[in-house]
Amino acid sequence: MPMKQRCTALLVLLALCAMPALAAPKVPDPSAPGLSGSQRLQALLDRVRLEQQKLKTLEARFVQHQESAMLAAPEDSTGVFSYAAPDRVRWEYQQPSPITVVIQGDRMTTWYRDLRRADLVKVGRYSNQVLKYLGASGNMQTLVDYFTVKLSMPAKKGDAYRLELVPRYARISKRLKSMTIWVDPEIFFPTRMQYVEADGDTTDYEFRDLKKNAPIPADRFVLKIPKDVQTRTIDLGEGKEGKEPKSRP
Repeated sequence: MPMKQRCTALLVLLALCAMPALAAPKVPDPSAPGLSGSQRLQALLDRVRLEQQKLKTLEARFVQHQESAMLAAPEDSTGVFSYAAPDRVRWEYQQPSPITVVIQGDRMTTWYRDLRRADLVKVGRYSNQVLKYLGASGNMQTLVDYFTVKLSMPAKKGDAYRLELVPRYARISKRLKSMTIWVDPEIFFPTRMQYVEADGDTTDYEFRDLKKNAPIPADRFVLKIPKDVQTRTIDLGEGKEGKEPKSRP
């Protein structure tokens, strides 16, 4: 998967965790009788923001499903996702290949354990751009500002709310064709997200066994890469392709 597409996927999910919250005088209920379609959408956005206000840490198992012209066949990956507010993330891919991804602020480290290689990525302005588009630099209302949003209500008890988003502006649609977010009706938190790139490549993330606000050791977000692992630096913020791989000092 190309580096910028991988960054988009990771930063989208970071954005969903990091969206600032709205202080609401009462608990919004998107299923309340008598609401119009736009009122239900707004109530759901407000309720998700209210729940995210309480979020300090999050851990979950994840399944990532990818379909791409670069893949001979669809590929599934599994692992563990960890998040600590405001901007620390760890993806521990366990199957089919052991890969560790750690994000802290505008820096992302990807360690391909079986290849003994690591990429140190400065996402810089690219990170700010993605987060702005997807709402993390403002609030979840930004989704409505930058995307046309269609809300599908749960068909039966236990079904998720589904938000289908299509970019309003060309600068977004150059990278992202569409995105779908599933929101759990009990915890009002996104538990699945699918996004389709402009070229048709599709990535789907599903989160299971969510643990909210459980203690996470600080060293979970620190990578101790062995000295013999080959590393390279890639600067997406400045639009550079990065330096040639070199051995760690």
